[in-house]
Amino acid sequence: MNANEATLLYVDEFSRMAEAYDRNVVPRFEAIAQEVLRLADPKAGELVLDIGTGTGLLACLVAPFVRPQGVVAIDLADGAISVASYRAGNAGIRNIRFEMLDSRNIVYHGKLFDAAVSNLGIPVFGWDRVFQEVHRVLKPGGRFIFSEWPTDNPTTFGVPRQLLAKYGTATPSKDLTLLREARQLARDDPEAAMLGNPAGVRKGLANGGFDRTEAATKSFPIQFRDLDELLTFTASFGWPERELREMSAEQRDGFRTELAARLGLPEAKGGIEDTWSLNFFSAFRE
Repeated sequence: MNANEATLLYVDEFSRMAEAYDRNVVPRFEAIAQEVLRLADPKAGELVLDIGTGTGLLACLVAPFVRPQGVVAIDLADGAISVASYRAGNAGIRNIRFEMLDSRNIVYHGKLFDAAVSNLGIPVFGWDRVFQEVHRVLKPGGRFIFSEWPTDNPTTFGVPRQLLAKYGTATPSKDLTLLREARQLARDDPEAAMLGNPAGVRKGLANGGFDRTEAATKSFPIQFRDLDELLTFTASFGWPERELREMSAEQRDGFRTELAARLGLPEAKGGIEDTWSLNFFSAFRE
């Protein structure tokens, strides 16, 4: 398996789970998107590119600020684009163009956009090419603002994924086998891992042509009502749903028991509190 094949597998999973993702994940990402919005400071008459728009949260936040101009929101997952279009339509937002495009090959001419933004939407494979493409399509004086996870995932994000690997079935389906290969490829790829390193990302932005870069970290308090709500959140990313579905009842019980203990919930009851620390980047083309 190569990086392009792995990317397409991730895209298919995101399309498959787009409605569940929008329902169970996106509300928890809104505060992060609001920080991207604040840093980007969109202004009336600007044309903005949203990279990896997903189900359109950030695009819908930006769009009202740039009227009478608008937002071009791109993603490879057609299922996510469909959900995003409904989101904008239901909100009465008409100045967003959603397009199924690869952010590593943005098919727009150069120096078109006033700003580019992304909320947790930079692909793990080929992010250096994304930076080059964003720089190419930005006007002189343009800015690129985005958020990303750090290398060390927060407890409620990382621990469930660690335990899925421990308790996963030994006889996975073909689809799950391929997804495991894709995840292993991402874990073994030093460039993919570098996306969680602020110094590495800033170096990549400089190599992509940006003249000035900034990085900051901001923390967000997170709460889950109980273990089931956390698992619903986790499963909505796609491959965890396959892992959980293909576990035996005994494996699933073991997974839940250890997860509860790791989270300080020995009886799998009670609320779960965590802090998510995200990296925020600002890059400028002079």
